[in-house]
Amino acid sequence: MRYFGTKKEACDLTANNHMDVFAQIQEETQKYLNGENLRIAMDLLAYLKESGRTWTFEPGGHPEFYYMGELNCLFAYMKSPMDDATVAHVRKLVEDSGNRWVYDPSSSWNICCWQNDGDLYEPGDFPVSEDLKDFAREYVWKCIRCGGCSTPGGEHRAVFGKTFDNACVNLFQFANPTDEMLAHIIKLMELQKRIIAISKETNP
Repeated sequence: MRYFGTKKEACDLTANNHMDVFAQIQEETQKYLNGENLRIAMDLLAYLKESGRTWTFEPGGHPEFYYMGELNCLFAYMKSPMDDATVAHVRKLVEDSGNRWVYDPSSSWNICCWQNDGDLYEPGDFPVSEDLKDFAREYVWKCIRCGGCSTPGGEHRAVFGKTFDNACVNLFQFANPTDEMLAHIIKLMELQKRIIAISKETNP
């Protein structure tokens, strides 16, 4: 695994001395995506850059761009093409678990969001539309027993009042999101920031 810089490190994308890092992320993204997927990924990167949060990056054979910092709730990664056998295997795991999955061998990427503690809810000072609630519930990622965590079978989580007994630690996963999906994803990120702020106010 190679990193931008000499080691895995956090980078503030709004700081002048890290502008070259963001340029490298854009360059890496252009290697793996094209068409609408590339445009939408660039829109996401622009939003995250403007948010002034901290990132860590792990580009390599499977480039992964982790959005960490205060939120610690999202990473976006651009997948290199998978062979047919791998695609078939992953598709079966995903579909058997009741998840959605979209894969385009020429241009595919995922956004995975997770929440470290607690359930996803509507704060009193942050109204959430029914449309957004339905979207969030629809894209809860159910465990596929991939072996990537210590809770095989999933966790018990609640998303706007609906409970899931087999939720992945990556609570949501969005494959090749559309413009409409990205707008909802960004709204969920803003909601997560508010929930984190409330938690800090309650438990300073």
